[in-house]
Amino acid sequence: MTLARNIYNVDGKMLLAVGTVLDQQYIMKLKNLSIPGVYVHLGDQDFDVELPEEVLSEETKILATKNLFRTFQKCQLTNNLDVKKVQKTTQTIIENLLQNKNNVHQLTDVRRYDNYTFYHSISVCALATMLGILRGYSPKRLSEVSIGALLHDVGKVKISPNILNKPEKLTDEEMQVMKTHSEEGFKTLRKNRELSVVPMHVAYQHHEKFDGTGYPRGLKGDSIHEYARIVAIADVYDALTSDRAYKKACHPYEAYKIMIEMVNSHFDPELFELFFNHVAVFPVGTTVMLNDGGYAIVIEIKNGETFTPKVKFLADSNYNKVSGEVCVDLAKQSRFFITDVLNDVEVFDLLDRTKHVRFA
Repeated sequence: MTLARNIYNVDGKMLLAVGTVLDQQYIMKLKNLSIPGVYVHLGDQDFDVELPEEVLSEETKILATKNLFRTFQKCQLTNNLDVKKVQKTTQTIIENLLQNKNNVHQLTDVRRYDNYTFYHSISVCALATMLGILRGYSPKRLSEVSIGALLHDVGKVKISPNILNKPEKLTDEEMQVMKTHSEEGFKTLRKNRELSVVPMHVAYQHHEKFDGTGYPRGLKGDSIHEYARIVAIADVYDALTSDRAYKKACHPYEAYKIMIEMVNSHFDPELFELFFNHVAVFPVGTTVMLNDGGYAIVIEIKNGETFTPKVKFLADSNYNKVSGEVCVDLAKQSRFFITDVLNDVEVFDLLDRTKHVRFA
């Protein structure tokens, strides 16, 4: 098993390079660094696919991480933001996404380390900006939604780390304290006159729900600012697909199945549909089960067709290896469709059963 993408630390120093053989020693080091996951080649030509180029460059991720850390740190100490640093960060993210707007469905997470609030904010910013691009926003509106998304959780600097990082479910009392971060974020941003008022409303409203049952004001439908409705979707999606102390990350497909149950109650249905038509529900490299019980691996995704990617058949329902390279574009036929995704353990089990890999 070898690395399929480089691994960097927060300062941009390469820790491990593509092609590194991941032995037990390296795996333990990665775990100790709290790196949640890596891309790997399994050493089998059928299960290994060419990964698409990342939409956000490594330089952008590092810049965003450093700038957001310093921004939150300054805010915690002085209640002031370095607005120019925030604007520089979001502009770089916007430029990356615009340069790759035909491949925004390949947008992968930016999480590599254990400080959830920072990396969650950057990921939400990228996802919300992606939606803004898909909505055809002007440069001004893209900047507004991007800044609002990046700073949507800035109010959490006022919340005790004991509550923020608690590994168990919060008590009712602690949850009430946590809910104050929306108002605290609004108050903090309002003190920074260089910011427009719009990002303040994103911080204030991103926990409002489409049916009016959210907080802090119980706003409903179009009464919630569109940017906040966008950030609400990106916020929940990234939270579900993130590892936390108290839960494992969901696969994007599992996140979709959870969130589809909340359309109309939590989320704007139009924005929800647009989001999931362009986010990689089945990322390249995902091993899936098809409706006939057979197995395949995702090899290509197209904008607007994220539920029907191009796949390569691996084995039938009896674990018999499919001979040759048999690929099908699920969007161009109706016989096959995806019914489930395999987790890591199930992928290795499939490898073993199809005799691709024998374990001692």
